[in-house]
Amino acid sequence: MNHAFAAQPTSRLKIRQLATEIRRRMGLESEYCFPIVHFLEMYMMIDPKFCFEVVECHELPHDYAETLPQQNLIRVREDVYHNAIKGDGRARFTLAHELGHLLMHSNGVIALARNESIHKYMDPEWQANTFAGELLVNPGLCVGRTAVFIAEKSKVSLQVAEIQLSKK
Repeated sequence: MNHAFAAQPTSRLKIRQLATEIRRRMGLESEYCFPIVHFLEMYMMIDPKFCFEVVECHELPHDYAETLPQQNLIRVREDVYHNAIKGDGRARFTLAHELGHLLMHSNGVIALARNESIHKYMDPEWQANTFAGELLVNPGLCVGRTAVFIAEKSKVSLQVAEIQLSKK
């Protein structure tokens, strides 16, 4: 039997508020493109407990990256890291997704759900995906814009831009 994991319930609004606060503290309220690689590298220098590791691809053969919240650690494959530096939307989303896990799930409140069906707002993967979209696409700059424009300016995939535009 497959089991799902459940996190504390969190709404898109609360996740958006967290992403907006991060952008505000960095002085990026009017920027389209969130500098996720720079943020993770800077976060590592500011918080000595946080560790961001770039590992060889064979160390994560089945994942692009992983977060170990209790260890305050994000590990990312080197190809994903280098693609994120180049502005690849999928790689940037992966890093933001892992940051979402670290920020929202490090208090150890992820639990095994006894049934396979959990509400999406309790799904840690939905929460991390939602955080990534909210962080990488500034909702205040989406009004009157197309998904193609948002994808190019925010350096995200067209799919992420479309989802974020539908959630403004």
